[in-house]
Amino acid sequence: MTNKTNSKKLPTNDAEYTFIGFPETSPTSFEQLALGQNVTDRALQDSAAKWTRKLFALPAYYWVLIAQITVILPHAAHLPFWLIGFAVVSIAAQLPSIKAKFKKIAHLRRVYQGMQMLGFLLGLAGLWLTYNTAFGLDMGVAFLVLCLISKLWEMYKRRDAYVVLNLSLFVLAALFLMDQGLVTTLEVIVGAVIILLAFIALNDDGNTRGDGRLRTLGMLGIGALPLLVVLFLFFPRLPPLWSVQLSGQQATTGVSDSMSPGDFANLGQSTELAFRVEFADNRPPQQQLYWRGLVFSDFDGITWRPSPQQRQWRPAPQMPSWIENAFATVPDEVKVAPTSYEIILEPTQQNWLFGLDYPFAQRQDVSITSNFTLLKDQPVTQQLRYEVLQFAPMRIDPVLSDELRRLNLTLPADGNPQARALAQQLFAQSDSDPVRYMAAIERWINQTEFRYTLSPPRLSNNRIDEFLFETKAGFCEHYSSSFTFMLRAAGIPARVVAGYQGGELSRGGNVWEVRQKDAHAWTEVWLEGQGWVRVDPTAFVAPERVEQGMDALTQAQGAAMFGDGASAQISYQQYQMLQTLRRLSDQASYYWQKDVVGYDQDKQADSLLKWFNIRSIMQQIIWLAVSAITVMAILVFIIWQRRRKRWHPADQPLAQLSKRIGKVDKSLARDDSEGQLAWLERVAMAIDSNAEGGVDTHLTDSGHSDIVQAKIMQMRQDYRQLRYGRLSTLGTNHSEYQAVLKQLKKDASELF
Repeated sequence: MTNKTNSKKLPTNDAEYTFIGFPETSPTSFEQLALGQNVTDRALQDSAAKWTRKLFALPAYYWVLIAQITVILPHAAHLPFWLIGFAVVSIAAQLPSIKAKFKKIAHLRRVYQGMQMLGFLLGLAGLWLTYNTAFGLDMGVAFLVLCLISKLWEMYKRRDAYVVLNLSLFVLAALFLMDQGLVTTLEVIVGAVIILLAFIALNDDGNTRGDGRLRTLGMLGIGALPLLVVLFLFFPRLPPLWSVQLSGQQATTGVSDSMSPGDFANLGQSTELAFRVEFADNRPPQQQLYWRGLVFSDFDGITWRPSPQQRQWRPAPQMPSWIENAFATVPDEVKVAPTSYEIILEPTQQNWLFGLDYPFAQRQDVSITSNFTLLKDQPVTQQLRYEVLQFAPMRIDPVLSDELRRLNLTLPADGNPQARALAQQLFAQSDSDPVRYMAAIERWINQTEFRYTLSPPRLSNNRIDEFLFETKAGFCEHYSSSFTFMLRAAGIPARVVAGYQGGELSRGGNVWEVRQKDAHAWTEVWLEGQGWVRVDPTAFVAPERVEQGMDALTQAQGAAMFGDGASAQISYQQYQMLQTLRRLSDQASYYWQKDVVGYDQDKQADSLLKWFNIRSIMQQIIWLAVSAITVMAILVFIIWQRRRKRWHPADQPLAQLSKRIGKVDKSLARDDSEGQLAWLERVAMAIDSNAEGGVDTHLTDSGHSDIVQAKIMQMRQDYRQLRYGRLSTLGTNHSEYQAVLKQLKKDASELF
C-alpha cells in the first residue's frame, strides 16, 4: 500500500526562499493577509474560546505587526516624536483591512512603494534637522528604526517578514545602548518573546488553532536559560572598544548649570533617584552630608552661574600640592583621615559629578577645579561608578587673591535696593564683624516669620527684595541666593554652591540613596584666617531640613509643604504614594545594576576565584567550554528522552524480544505498524513452518519447537490480559498485575 501525495513543481524563474531555506510554492495565509485578502479562521470566530487561545491562534502576519509595536514603543522615550508617529502610521497601514482598500495588487504595491520611498527620504531629512549631524549614538538608533519602518511598506512575502523580524532584533538590542536599567531589560525580554512567537507563527502558518506555539516557546526559553547563566558567569568581560555620546543635550539631573529662585521648587517634589553611595567606613552624620556639585560666583541680579575663571587640574598619580597644603593647614587636633566612599551616579547628560565637601577622585577621566567641582571628560550618559575621597575639615584659600575677592563681591550696579540698605544697616550694627553680621541676619529672618515651602510664589525682576520683604516664603535656593547677596552687599566675599544635602538609607539598609527631592543650595563665605566656610541659611528657618533630611521635613509638615487648599492635599498624597513605589523600584534597580550590569572584569575575577578557585584566563575559558558542553549535552539528552518511544510495561519485554530475534533474522522482527499479538502469531507460524520443513534455525536447533510455540501462546494470553483483559483495569502496581507481568518477562527472556 502506498500513500498518494500531491506534488507541485517549483517555479523555475522566480523561486522564493525564506531565510531558513523553505520554498514558498503557494500563497499562504500570510501572503493573503499581506495583500489585503480576507482569511477566515474558525478559532478566531469561536466566541466561546478563551482570549488566550484566540491570541495564540492569530495568523503569523498579525504577530509580525504586534512585534513591531513592542519593539518600537520602548524607543519613544528618546526618539523624535515625529518618527514615532511615522512608525504608528506605517504599522497601521499594514493592516489587511487598510490594504483591502486597494483592490488591485499592482495598484497596492505601486502606492506602497511610493510611500516607502517618500517616507524614507523625508525621514532622513528629519533626522538631519533633528540631530544636526550624521553621526552619534541616538542618530544611529533613529536611523535603524527608520530602516525598520520603511521595510514594513514592502512586506508581501514570508521572506519579507523574516527580514523585518531579524531587523527588529537589532532595533530591540539598541535599547541597551541607551540604558541598561531593569525596566529596559524587562522591555527587551517582552519584545524578544513576541519576536520569537512571530518566528514560531511564521514556521507554523498552517496551524490555524495555534496549538503548540506556547510549548515551543517554552522549550526554546528553558533551553536557553542555563546557557545564558554559563555565559554570564564565565565569558570573559571585555572593556568597551569605543565610547559613544548622545547628541541630545537635555539635562536630566536635579542640578543645572545655573540657578535662580524657582528652579529647585519643582524638583523638591520629585522622588527620582540621583545617585547611590556605598561608604567603606562609617557614614558621616546627616547634617554633614553636603554633596557638592557646582559653585556659582557670577550673578546678574536674577541668575547665578559658574565663573569661567576657575582653574582646572587633571588627575595625577599623587595628590595635587594645593590640596595637600589646604589639608595641612588644619590644626592637628581637628584633622581626621580622609573618608573613602563610592558613588553610583545615574545618567545626567552633564559632565559634573558630586561628592562630599571636599571631594577628590583619582581617575584619569575626572579632573577637579579650584572650587572643588569634579568634572568628567565626557557627559555621563550611562550609570557611572567612581570612588571619592572626602577631606574635611580643610582651609580653602586662607589668603584670598584680589581676583577671587573681586569675583565673589561683584553685584549688579542696580536692583534690589531694600536688600542693599538692610545689609548696610545690619553690618554697621554688627561693628563690621562678619560672624556677628551673619548672626544678625539669622535673627532678622527668625523675627520676620519666614517659612520654608515647596510651592513659593512667583518672583519678578527684583527677586531678592520681593522674597525678603514681600513673599517671605521659599525653598533653599531663595535663602542661599538672598543670603549670599546680602553678604556681598556688605563687602564680604561669598558664593553659592549647588548640589544635594542629606539622603536616606535604602530598604536594605546598606546603601545611602540621594534623590532629586534632596537637591539643595547653600552659601560659602570667606572669613579671614579660615578661608571658605560653609553656611547654610536654610537652617535658619528649617533646621530639620538639614538635620533630619527632606523626607522627615515633608512628613512633619504634611500637605502644608505643598501649598494651601485641596490641591496641596492631593499633591501630598501623590507624593507619598509615588515615593513608596519608587523606593521599591529603585531597590530592585540597584541590585540589578550592582550584581548584573556591574558584573565587570574585577567582580567576575573575584567571583570566579571565590566560587570556583579560578585564577587565570585559561582556567576561565576551560570552565566556560566544559560548562557549555555539559549544558548542551544535558539539553540534548532531555530532548532525546522526550522524543524517544515510551513503552507500556507489557510492551517492553516484547520489544526486547523483537530486538534479539531481529539480530538473527531481520524478517522476524516486529514492524512498527504491526500489533504485538499479530507479531507473536507471525513468529509462531514461522517457527512451525521451519520445523515442518526441516529448516534448522536458532529457535529450533534444540528441537523444542513445540515448547517455543507453547511459550508464545502463553505470552499472547498474558499480554492480552495485561493490555485488554481484566488485568488492564488494575493499577500497574497491583500484586496480581505484577505477577502476570513478571511471568511475561520470564517467558520472553527464556524464549530466545
